[in-house]
Amino acid sequence: MRKSIMVDMDEVITEGGFLYLINDFLGANYTKEDIKEYYMQDLVPDKRAFFDYFIKHNQYDYCKLLPDVREVLKYLQDYYDIYIGTSYIIKEILQECGINLVHKHNYLYEKLPFISPENYIFISNKALLNCDVKIDDKLSNLENAKIKLLFTAYHNKDLDDAYLKSLGVIRVNNWLEIKDILVKELDNESSSTTK
Repeated sequence: MRKSIMVDMDEVITEGGFLYLINDFLGANYTKEDIKEYYMQDLVPDKRAFFDYFIKHNQYDYCKLLPDVREVLKYLQDYYDIYIGTSYIIKEILQECGINLVHKHNYLYEKLPFISPENYIFISNKALLNCDVKIDDKLSNLENAKIKLLFTAYHNKDLDDAYLKSLGVIRVNNWLEIKDILVKELDNESSSTTK
């Protein structure tokens, strides 16, 4: 039976769009290195004005796929069932954030056409999902997985490796590392079934 992978979208598949809009709104030049907290919008003094601006733009018009993500996901799809698990909820604009779901869906459909929209899961609490492998930049989203891969991002880079190891979490820095880990996992399984 094929194993399942849940892959987060923002800061794991894509990067840059939200920060671009913050910089454009503020007339600033923030980089990821300037951000210490999970919520980038905490950089903005007037959040209501920013989100009025935000909902008139599509952050995915300004983001890019991370290096190697398309090729690695396409390769892994031959061996795993891949699901994109992503939240579209933004706490400051609960009523209007449905537009974010549309933008996410359309971006995934265009950029990763080999993954069926039936495999998009729009969910905030990813701990509810049981998958064999989870790849996410938020530690709490890795719960209920056998293999937990924490994708290094601006807000988690200072988490101690010993602490992550105690939780059974493996830090990954890029998609080629992910491919290596998951290919080795396949090799280990095939060798254990042939013994």
